[in-house]
Amino acid sequence: MYARRRIMKIGIAQEFNKFYKSDEIFSRLKKIGYDGVDYSLSSTYCCPDPLFSRPRSEWVKHFEEVAAALKLNGMEALQTHATFSTNFDGETRLSQRCLDQYKREIEATAILGSPYIVIHPINIALYGRDKQLDYDVNMEAFALLEPILKQHNVKLGVENMFGWDDVRRRNCPTGCSLPEDMVKYIDGTHSDSFVACLDTGHMLINCVSPADAVKILGKRLKLLHVHDNYGITDNHNAPTQGIADWKAFAASLKEVGYDGAFSMEVSFASVMKTDKELCWDYAEFAYKAAKRILEV
Repeated sequence: MYARRRIMKIGIAQEFNKFYKSDEIFSRLKKIGYDGVDYSLSSTYCCPDPLFSRPRSEWVKHFEEVAAALKLNGMEALQTHATFSTNFDGETRLSQRCLDQYKREIEATAILGSPYIVIHPINIALYGRDKQLDYDVNMEAFALLEPILKQHNVKLGVENMFGWDDVRRRNCPTGCSLPEDMVKYIDGTHSDSFVACLDTGHMLINCVSPADAVKILGKRLKLLHVHDNYGITDNHNAPTQGIADWKAFAASLKEVGYDGAFSMEVSFASVMKTDKELCWDYAEFAYKAAKRILEV
């Protein structure tokens, strides 16, 4: 008897909040075929965020309403995305204001019924700086977050990043850019509360094949940010609109037994400038591309 092939859920980051209400967003995505969303918890990606600066009762009510809209439309919060952790005021550790907001965002993730929250590692180390500093600062931050993750039964997805080199005027690796860096960060926590979120576009910028990264991460890999580019800028194109080898990527996912969602982080900014309704056409294109990739 042959084992039944598992059908991978397909999700997408929702960037439509400025123009559409949650119920319409989830309804239209469901109609396209999506199973769920990568829900952005912050509208500004900054600490403090206006929503989480309100009284607790207000932001809790907001996320309860979002959770209800998801359920009504047969959708899931496959994962959430937290505020960016990099501080812009010269600090070299997770600030108290960001820590406080992360605590709220982890709770919001649980309210949405999502098992995962994705957080960008703190990025300090660029060319000429100590990569170990990034590691030490992030280990300190993860230790502070672990009790909150355990309390709400949420796991933190460590995402691979890149930095900007002002001297060479180009993107460059930072402390947690390569798959080997991600392995070091995740294993360094000695906790099952931390997993890998592989961002395919960021890997391409750092000249690493996403397919190879999957094999290195192995069972640590639980989350994806799927998008494409041409290895130069972080375009967040739909899959097949860049240089990624999607056939090899799908094969690697199968090889390591990846059992998470195929969640895409596609940018709709350019199409929305022309006509906001075009975002739905692009979302449908991305969905069809994902289906073709997963059929391999």
